[in-house]
Amino acid sequence: MDILTFITKLIEFTAWPIAAVALVTMLRTEIKSLLPYLKKIKAGPVEAEFEREIKELEAMAKAQHQLFPPPEGLTPERQLLLQLVQVNPRSAILEAWRGIEESAIRVIQNKALYVPEKESHSPLAVIRVLNKENVLSAEDISLYHDLRTLKNQAAHAQDFSPTTDAALSYIELASSLRRTLEVAQNDV
Repeated sequence: MDILTFITKLIEFTAWPIAAVALVTMLRTEIKSLLPYLKKIKAGPVEAEFEREIKELEAMAKAQHQLFPPPEGLTPERQLLLQLVQVNPRSAILEAWRGIEESAIRVIQNKALYVPEKESHSPLAVIRVLNKENVLSAEDISLYHDLRTLKNQAAHAQDFSPTTDAALSYIELASSLRRTLEVAQNDV
């Protein structure tokens, strides 16, 4: 192989990779602006979908003035969640959801609402009853369903490892919904 053939083959094999790198370099600002609109990026244990959905829920809750400010001081339960999120964010999400379920069941018990016995601990049956009895607003019902979906993702997705910030945001949203349920519980 002579030198001209070698140079021709070298250019032939490197043309597309060089063009791709050049194109990405030229369009990097446009590509960065499109990243928030991606539905899901999976790079090892990183789950961008969960983080994006949490941010959307937070923005929606703030826009609807649905977020209660955190209570003064740390309750033992809140302190536990904040410690747990540092050790295992996934477990902190599941524990925050468990608090919502307990509060929703207490509302049903305090208001003496009817839930069939076999469905008394089903999250969907509980929220259906609360919705039917107009105990919660449509926004709160929507938040309940969204948080439940995210909890299911945390509980069942393999290789799921949310960021600490995403888990903290989930805890804040869950705590706010829980305070809403506690207010509803006291409105007998």
